[in-house]
Amino acid sequence: MTTAEEEGADPGCGGALRNERIVLRAYVLFRLGGLLQVAIGAVATHPHYRPLWAGLALCAAVFAESLALVAVALRRRRVPPPALAVADSAVLAVVLVVGGGLADHTHGSTWAYFAYPFSLLASIGFGLVVKRLAAVLVLAAVPASAYAATAVLRLGEPVWNAVPNGVPYLANAGIAWAVARALRRTGRELDATTSTAAAREAELAAERERVRHARLLHDRVLQTLETLARTPWVTDPGLRAHVRAEAVWLRGFVRGEHPAPGRAGPDGQDGTTHLVHGLSSLAEDMARVGLAVELNTAQLRSAGRREGAGPAVPAPVAEALVDATREALANVLRHAGTERAVVRAELSGNAVLVSVLDNGSGFDPSAVPGGGLGLRSSVRDRVTGVGGRVQVESAPGAGTYVEMRVPLSATG
Repeated sequence: MTTAEEEGADPGCGGALRNERIVLRAYVLFRLGGLLQVAIGAVATHPHYRPLWAGLALCAAVFAESLALVAVALRRRRVPPPALAVADSAVLAVVLVVGGGLADHTHGSTWAYFAYPFSLLASIGFGLVVKRLAAVLVLAAVPASAYAATAVLRLGEPVWNAVPNGVPYLANAGIAWAVARALRRTGRELDATTSTAAAREAELAAERERVRHARLLHDRVLQTLETLARTPWVTDPGLRAHVRAEAVWLRGFVRGEHPAPGRAGPDGQDGTTHLVHGLSSLAEDMARVGLAVELNTAQLRSAGRREGAGPAVPAPVAEALVDATREALANVLRHAGTERAVVRAELSGNAVLVSVLDNGSGFDPSAVPGGGLGLRSSVRDRVTGVGGRVQVESAPGAGTYVEMRVPLSATG
């Protein structure tokens, strides 16, 4: 037997909580209605109990047990736990047996007086508390059996009358179980629908924010870049070509033609293809600003085509490596004093590796914070953000080698 919490009625969820409170109110009202039956029966039929004080004591015990259950339910703000339902089933059986023993035998089939109608209403609580139908029917069968046995064996009631009178215990509990189950399921479905709607609203809000940022980029940064690319203010041809290329890329980004981090590449391509495509486009961009890039992705392309050649490169990893390579090549263009660089991408074991090599002026990594030339923020942060690492080897006059390696197992 499981409680409401175990059944998925999250106290913090609106629909599930509201419907659980409806079940609670039904439990309390049926229990109080049963006590009303006790009060009416005690007043109307007290002469039939021998001795009278024992009948009144039984009434008092019934009131005490029922009010205790109601108090527990109200304090919990949900129906009592199933363990109390088990105890309640036993108490109802005892009340029926004791009530039958106290009843005046001359009244035959009316021996139960308040015990029978009270216990019928109380049995509804089994269906509201317990979540498994088989357990509900077992709990209801206990007072039903106590009633039938006492009526037949002690009071001489015919079997054909006593047994059918016990069936309503099972019917009441079963119907209550079905109604409570439907209410709880509806509450969970409502909460799931609400959560989905909230998630979609968040996505729409994010998309509206992206559109707003794209508009700002278009109205400010993009127009400035395109103006610089058209006017003679930038006298260096290479730099002007670079500005023009960046303006073209930014316009494509504003239009949504370039994937955002964590998404697949163009046309929904996988991460491996996106990495090859991104590095190829990057080599073309660098060529327009005066840096000849020798690109070698043959091993990566071959591994991507071979079935079972290894794990594919996730799109976020491909995006990070392309951006980091762009920054590494920008460093070559700005600082290395060379017009050539070599970029190689491959799958090495269970990792993807991209390296950038130039034969430029080089530098002393130990003398420059962060590994040199802004590599910490421009390259390292992008690679470490997807679980990889960056290795830099350089020396004055000997060029620079940047290796970016991302274990594919670490990226999921």
